[in-house]
Amino acid sequence: MTKSVTGNALLEQVQRHDRILLVNPPVFETRYSWLRWNQPLDLLRIGAYLKSSKKCDVELFDFMLPNEKGRVQKRGLTGQERYKEVGGGDFAYTYPMWRFGKPFDALNDWLIQRRAGNGRADPTQVWITSLCSYWYASIHQLCTKLRLWLPDATLVVLGNYPRFMLDNAVDFCDADLIVRTPLKHADKGSSLKLYVAERPPFISVTLNPATAIPAIQEAIRLGVFRVAVFDAEDDICRDNGKPLREIVESTKNQQLRFHAVSGLHPDRVTPDLAKMFAERTFSELHFEQPEEELELDEATYEQCRSYLLEAGIDLSDGNKTCGFVWIGRPGETLEGIVRRSFTVLSTFGSVIFKPYTAVPGTELFERHKEYLDDLPYADLSPHRFPFAEYNGITRNEYHDLYRMAAFLNEKVRSRSFDFLNGSMGAEFLRNSLRREVWNLEASPLSIID
Repeated sequence: MTKSVTGNALLEQVQRHDRILLVNPPVFETRYSWLRWNQPLDLLRIGAYLKSSKKCDVELFDFMLPNEKGRVQKRGLTGQERYKEVGGGDFAYTYPMWRFGKPFDALNDWLIQRRAGNGRADPTQVWITSLCSYWYASIHQLCTKLRLWLPDATLVVLGNYPRFMLDNAVDFCDADLIVRTPLKHADKGSSLKLYVAERPPFISVTLNPATAIPAIQEAIRLGVFRVAVFDAEDDICRDNGKPLREIVESTKNQQLRFHAVSGLHPDRVTPDLAKMFAERTFSELHFEQPEEELELDEATYEQCRSYLLEAGIDLSDGNKTCGFVWIGRPGETLEGIVRRSFTVLSTFGSVIFKPYTAVPGTELFERHKEYLDDLPYADLSPHRFPFAEYNGITRNEYHDLYRMAAFLNEKVRSRSFDFLNGSMGAEFLRNSLRREVWNLEASPLSIID
């Protein structure tokens, strides 16, 4: 019988003789923009804690492990799962659905090889988590399969899925323990040593020098030289960049490359930080748009651009720098999205649209709870644009914006081809070029008003 427990209760029941397998399951989704940087950082940290504090045996199986080129397997789902219909009327959209990550049988094959290769006993517990709560479908299927492959193991589901959807997890997951609260454990850092046969081509670290520096040093010894930096407060320049600078300067290595893929805000950049970013150590700088602001502070973006140029960063082609623009937030307009995208494009040389969804428990989610409660939970995925009907922007129009961004980024790189397929985006671009309204002073979207 499935039992709900706290994170602390889960840790208390772990014994030294336990053999724990941590699993990062595949993802069923219509698109996944950041596969290259997918890493189960929570599991790596939990594993480091279990090994150092509980002294038990810990292994990791990562369905989402990218290869040396940063690529993750992708295959279309089959049968009734092949397509997902969302919305109705003008807002209806049929999404093709994909499995990102290795097939389920890869885990069974690994278990068989493990038994045959070194005669190791099967895991006594399997802990499964997922980055996003609305990706619960693959967790359900994995639990069902693990019942057959490891019938004597205790199955544990933890993370955002049971945290936000406890009743659903208890009712529909074939697991023994559902963990309803986060694990409160000491931060022992993370360890790539949990990966044995294959290792990812990068390491993720949070903005804590005490744990990030030894993790990076270990990664260098293992031959991993790319570092993705994140921050729990979503601000990697906090404290005037002191933690980030300490991490960078304490891990000097000619081959090491840092990637700022989240939490880099234009208004936090100073001339000194711009000089650090200009060093060869930083390969990618992805600047965030403030989540709560529908309009950009253009003066802040211009100031950031000035600092980066003065530091010697080439912003002309967008190869090192780019800017995110939120799409799918409640209350936005097409005109506003396009206006922001041009501000970001002219500032950083490249623009990436970042789809939005409201996280359960946040102030914005509670503000729109009545509207969101009418949606199937899986449709809270940002890639399905849950606020489309609320904003009066169809999903076809949102996908035209993706095409527009791809077109503009290629134009910036001086490669010309017709990426658009004839709807809103193509007509907008043709009319804009014809009327020379790229500065967007007038409404360029009057053609669809």
